Amino acid sequence: MDAVWTFMDNSQTVINTGGDGSYHFKGLHCSIVGKSVGAIFSYDSEYTIRYTNFNPRNLQDRPDAFEAEALTAFLEDPTLTEYYGYADFDGDRHFRYLRKLEVDAKCLTCHGEPVGERDITGAVREGWTLESLGGAISIIVPIEQQRTAVYEDLRSDIIFFLLSLLLIGAVVLLTLSRSILRPLTNISDAFDSFAEKRRVAPIENQGSTKEIRELTSHFENMTGELQTLYSSLEEQVAERTVNLRRANALLEEQRKELEDLSIKLAKESQFKSDMLSMVNHELRTPLTSILTLTQVVEEKAVEASEAVTDLDSWNEVQKNSKILLEMINNMLDMARSDAGQLQANIELVDLGDVLTAAGISLVPLATHYKVDYTTHINPDVPLVMGDFEKLQRSIENLVSNAIKFTPDGGSAHVEVSCDEAGDVLIAVSDTGIGIDPADQERVFERFVQVDSTSTRKYNGSGLGLALVRQYCELQHFTISVESALGAGTTFTIRIPAEFTE
Repeated sequence: MDAVWTFMDNSQTVINTGGDGSYHFKGLHCSIVGKSVGAIFSYDSEYTIRYTNFNPRNLQDRPDAFEAEALTAFLEDPTLTEYYGYADFDGDRHFRYLRKLEVDAKCLTCHGEPVGERDITGAVREGWTLESLGGAISIIVPIEQQRTAVYEDLRSDIIFFLLSLLLIGAVVLLTLSRSILRPLTNISDAFDSFAEKRRVAPIENQGSTKEIRELTSHFENMTGELQTLYSSLEEQVAERTVNLRRANALLEEQRKELEDLSIKLAKESQFKSDMLSMVNHELRTPLTSILTLTQVVEEKAVEASEAVTDLDSWNEVQKNSKILLEMINNMLDMARSDAGQLQANIELVDLGDVLTAAGISLVPLATHYKVDYTTHINPDVPLVMGDFEKLQRSIENLVSNAIKFTPDGGSAHVEVSCDEAGDVLIAVSDTGIGIDPADQERVFERFVQVDSTSTRKYNGSGLGLALVRQYCELQHFTISVESALGAGTTFTIRIPAEFTE
């Protein structure tokens, strides 16, 4: 169609010029001839070949949706010459192809300017220029025939390959059965026979592969060696059974010895715990009496205006007695913990009362060692569920530690507050020597004293912080420490919000 279109375009002058040289339009122009040739090509077939453009002279040439899409694409991209795809046509799926028609100088004879003037065919000129779109040749190809042909070819190919596979499979199966499967079956039967009778007959491997023959040979060699081993196996089993019985008897004897030793150790451990508890209980009674008597003597000495030296002596006796009593109480609780007898008496507790009770022993201690001891409870702190005595002991241990490692003139402070999550925080802070970060976890271990220098004001057992952690865990609380060398220390007991009222 493109070639005929070009031929007619080039031959218009020859066709319309008579033999005498006069011009007479014959009614044949490129559009008529092109569409006629398209009709001839598509005759007696399902193909459709047509010319289309926006605002065509012939209403039958108006574009459908796909053709309008193609014409728009040609207008938007002048370099585009083809447009194709799949789209519906007359209710069926078709392959659509459009070829762009370029406008040349000869096209302007009938379609150029001026707009509205009639050309030699009697049609009104469109006013085209060389940049205008001359329309497109539209070819509509049905795909059902091609799809059917493809399906037929595919079905033929599938049938051919299936038959080929069946034939190949039969040949392979026959070959495998003769050279591999049957010899392997013979070997399997030989295994079963050997397992039952401890001997095997010669294996038939005629027609088998080289590998199967080698496998058969190795199997026969193996069964021969196994027959030799089985002949002496019963004697070896009997001998090893005797050895095993002897070993079991020896293990039973050792087990009994270990059991007796375990019972002995348990008794010794119980004796140690009982002895420690008894000694602690027995020591607490005279110590309590000493503390009471020293307090009475001190009060009488003050009333009698005795010398300061005598008062200092009694104060020293009272102070060391309190230290010794604290150590005994700590050791007693540790012994109870080891024996599994340390329990918490959970009740509703006012932390203000706890601080007041702890202050009875802490205030004189701080005054004696010239440490400023203060406490503060925020108004929003609620009552908590805990063990009054163990909370008091925890605060006494933490504050006494703070006083112990704080130089004269320093301070120790207890702050009770609530955080945003509703947890109650008991923070014991001091301005003492601090704890190295490497030792901050070790301080909660038993008998650990990270400072043994003269900066300490008095010695201790190293059990205080270990007991505080046990007291906290027993009440489902937690304790943490923040410190730096030379910058003081803060121990914080955290009481979860679920244990508040």
